[in-house]
Order: sequence, then C-alpha cells, then structure tokens
Amino acid sequence: MPMTPGRYLSFDQVAGDYDQTRVIPNTQMDTIVRLLGRETKLAQNGLFLDAGVGTGRFAAPLSKLFPAQVVGIDISLPMMEQSAFKSVPGTLALAQADLQRLPFRSDAFSGVLLVHILHLMERWPLVLTEARRVLIPKTGILFLGIETGGRSVLVDFYFERARARRVLGASLGTPSLSPALALLRRRERDGGLGASVSLLETPALVWKRTIPTADTLDALARRTYSQMWNMLETDHVEILAETQKYARQTFSKSNAAETLPLRFSLYAVRW
Repeated sequence: MPMTPGRYLSFDQVAGDYDQTRVIPNTQMDTIVRLLGRETKLAQNGLFLDAGVGTGRFAAPLSKLFPAQVVGIDISLPMMEQSAFKSVPGTLALAQADLQRLPFRSDAFSGVLLVHILHLMERWPLVLTEARRVLIPKTGILFLGIETGGRSVLVDFYFERARARRVLGASLGTPSLSPALALLRRRERDGGLGASVSLLETPALVWKRTIPTADTLDALARRTYSQMWNMLETDHVEILAETQKYARQTFSKSNAAETLPLRFSLYAVRW
C-alpha cells in the first residue's frame, strides 16, 4: 500500500533571512554545481531537479551553466521568489509542489538534488522513493548534500538551554543523513531501496567562515532556525537574554567574531 504523505515544515517566515545562515562561498558553490553537471552529463542535455529548491542556492548557479535544463520545486512560494531573483530569466523553471508527491512523470530527470530537506519531512522515505521514481533508470543520479561544522558556540548555548527546558522543537524527519543512507543501501528484499551510495570526495568543499557574534545573536533573536519556531515567546526571550549575557562574558570585544570550519558533503546515489 502506498505511503500517505506526512507533515512538513515550510520556510515561508524566514525566506528573507535564510541565506544569511546558509552561506557557501562562490568558489565552493562553483565546484558543487560543476560536479552536479559533470556527474549527470548535463552538457549532453537532460533535466535536473532541485527538490526543495528554497532560495535557489544551487539551482540558480546551475541554471546559468545549463539554461532551461534545471527545475526547482518547493512548498514555499516566498522562498522560491528568492530563487527567481537570483536566476537569469528563462533559465530556471520553478513550481510549487510537495516532495512527497512529485508532479512529474517517471523516468524524467538525469539528476535530483536534496539538501537539508529530510529533517523537515515526517515521511522522508517517501521523498527518497519519489526521487527514485522520477530519475532515468540506470543513468539517473540522486544527490544528497549536507553542510557540517560551522556551529557557533552561541547557537549551541541557546539550543542547550532550550533543550534543558524541553522547549526546543524536534525534527519532523531524520535529523541526520545516516538513516537515509542506510535505507538507500539496504537491499530491496530487506525493505530498503537497493541503491549504490558513494561520497563524492573533494578537498575544495572545505572552507572557513568568519561570523560576527552580533550577526549570530541577531539570527537567534529573529528565530531563523526551524527548531525555534514553535517556542513560546516567553521562553525565547528568557533564553535569548541568557545567551546575550553569555556572549558578553565569552567575547570581550563588541565587534568580536567566530571563525568556523565548514564542509559540504555530497553523496551520489545510483540504481
């Protein structure tokens, strides 16, 4: 029996702020999009789907390299408006859709990209199944991307205080890629998706980012992280005040900043 789609989180309320907390430098982004194009052989035509396109961080630069071959879908119209601003007119197709019910025929895409999506979907295995359905058999590739590292001590402090109060929101889906990778690798007869999964290693996808502590505190104040959205305002105000006090104690200068290491990992899934 087909799985019924579950709940999901929409990023409508943070569309204007999202890119400030998810920064990939131009050099690394160029490496990522060229890697996607190379692996899926987009230079030889074909279509590429950015499933959960958001603000177009990946789809916009990819569509510049491969005009009219990239499709982006998201449940959030405000997020996709940001995608439209970034892309050259006519190069990127956008549509509002639920990733659990893709509005495309089977065997349509050379590649499908999922980045920071599965933790927002209650029935995330259905997202993987749908991605497989719309990929071209044997040659189509599913890409799973994740940014790791770069966690501010101030964000950690806030989240720890929120967890202690039991007010920090839990992920609807899987909080890490490990369960998804395990499901993909497991044989179909054992209830998995029977795929071959490989990590596309490249040293170019490691970098450092310097973030002013004032910017981090501002992002916390505006609740730009999805785990904060359902907190009561009284809890948020009190925890934010504790975090601001901790920042003053930890960073002596008003213009202090943190330099954080980051990595983008990209997995290629093939059937």
